[in-house]
Amino acid sequence: MDPAFASSLERAFRSGLKLGHLRLLSSLARVGRVSRVAELLNVTQPAVSKQLAELEAVLGTPVVVRAGRSVALTPAGEILVRYGREILHRLDDAKRELEDLGAGLGGGFKVGAVATVMPTLIAAAVGRWQRLASKATLVLKEATTDELFPLLDEGELDLVVSRTRVGRSASGLTDMLVGNDPIVLACSHRHPLAGRKAVRWADVAGYPWVLPPEGSAIHDALRATLERNSIAYPERSIVSNSIAALPRLLTDGHLVGPVPRAFIQEDVDRRKLMVLPLALAGAAHEVRAVWRPSHATPLLRLFVKSLTDAGAGLDVTQAQRRITPPPAPRAGSGRVRSTRTAP
Repeated sequence: MDPAFASSLERAFRSGLKLGHLRLLSSLARVGRVSRVAELLNVTQPAVSKQLAELEAVLGTPVVVRAGRSVALTPAGEILVRYGREILHRLDDAKRELEDLGAGLGGGFKVGAVATVMPTLIAAAVGRWQRLASKATLVLKEATTDELFPLLDEGELDLVVSRTRVGRSASGLTDMLVGNDPIVLACSHRHPLAGRKAVRWADVAGYPWVLPPEGSAIHDALRATLERNSIAYPERSIVSNSIAALPRLLTDGHLVGPVPRAFIQEDVDRRKLMVLPLALAGAAHEVRAVWRPSHATPLLRLFVKSLTDAGAGLDVTQAQRRITPPPAPRAGSGRVRSTRTAP
């Protein structure tokens, strides 16, 4: 490379190249005429020509060639347009997020979630969201999907986080994948089935179970799996809507039960619990956020973003670690209220 040209490029990218140059060049690439660019940018044609000459002087190379009333990009101009458009798009995204931060981030926001995501994904997302929406009050409601979706339809909730995909029949709702957390079948490390390399569904049929409540996606997946294997739904069971009680229930007895992998990973690492080598057919491993598009407020967009960031903390392939919520926001930030509905 010519040393003089290399020196020009260095100066251009250190101080001479301006966002206005990128906008000008991007507009030229789109419309092809200086006169049209002047109209789009609300400036005079001489001003456009002056900026082009300034850009070429800074770079030390032509960026356009003139053909009559039109202009075409040189290879150098094409490179600048390709990367310049990406820069401008990212700046537009930043502007939108800054506008959201400065407007509409007060008041209340109501989130409903199923029990299997509340202590992991939701807990991790709340800390992120609060740091951005410190003036807002967040209300959390824990319940099963068949209770949460009607509340969302009625406007009693702004967002629902569950393991249920919104069907095509659910008009007026939008859903988005925000994380993956496999549902596994677990038992105590002292259970007779613990440590066995091969376990059949028939092997677990005779043991007592801890079961999810009816109306939950995990309940439906377990029932479908047992029916597929010609096994009756367990009668010797404990039905629990409290995910917090599951590790203790499984650890202290000969119970088996379905549980989110992220929630028990710490107990598995400590060899208190074991994961049996059985898969629930059609189990809802995906965690999805559901909302009404007409109510996509800045608060909602921030919470969905916080969910996806928290969901990235899950090892979706190996599920090797439990989510650790970020540090609590400083005192005086937004309030959080939580309610839980028993089955």
